Amino acid sequence: MRRFGRKSKKRSTGKVIAAALVGSVVGATVGLLMAPSSGKEMRRKINSGAMDARERAKTAVRNVESRARELAAEVNEDAEDVKKKVTRRKKVDSTSR
Repeated sequence: MRRFGRKSKKRSTGKVIAAALVGSVVGATVGLLMAPSSGKEMRRKINSGAMDARERAKTAVRNVESRARELAAEVNEDAEDVKKKVTRRKKVDSTSR
């Protein structure tokens, strides 16, 4: 069974990932805006960057969904284990009386 202290690690990992994503988007945008190029070229670059960011976000969402399914399966397994232990304990307690 899992320990209860893992919650804070998950939260901090999520914050780091979110900060990295936001930082990369901001950095890319600033880089594009500071680079000397025509308006048409700039719009193309921004559109391309937005499409890349969209694909990365989709990938991140799929990864999070996959991990959530894995964690749900682990929780269900742990719950089943606890249920079996409680059932065994009840049988032992009722037979010892």
